[in-house]
Amino acid sequence: MYFNNLKKLRNNKEITQEDLAKILRVNRSTYKNWENGIVMIPIEIADELSIFYNVRLSYILGLENKKKSNDKIKKMEYDALLKNLSILKKKNHNSYEEIGTYIECAKSTCQRYFKGTIRIPIDRLILLAELYEIDLDKLCGKE
Repeated sequence: MYFNNLKKLRNNKEITQEDLAKILRVNRSTYKNWENGIVMIPIEIADELSIFYNVRLSYILGLENKKKSNDKIKKMEYDALLKNLSILKKKNHNSYEEIGTYIECAKSTCQRYFKGTIRIPIDRLILLAELYEIDLDKLCGKE
């Protein structure tokens, strides 16, 4: 999972958990819980780390084991993510119920994800990328 890559990236930069927590504007214990895989990291924080370390979001989340170097990592635009999901839903003729079943949530929750009224948790976002067979960074508008 992603926590292995978070620790590796932090150690490579020779940054303490305390220092990184300050950069991210969170408590050290909060960051420690993300790095240890106790609590799921929010997508916004994963995106900040992707930019900070200049690595793909997929690497931050442990979907890729190899760190690829890019010229410049773009910030995720949540509206672009929602637009991409809407396009994919329409293109594949999926109902919210079908998508909800795949990502293991209620139809109403799925609708709220797609409308942006609640944020999509990382684990559900990964399942959506898997469902639509699309690279997570591309789905999030980072490429």
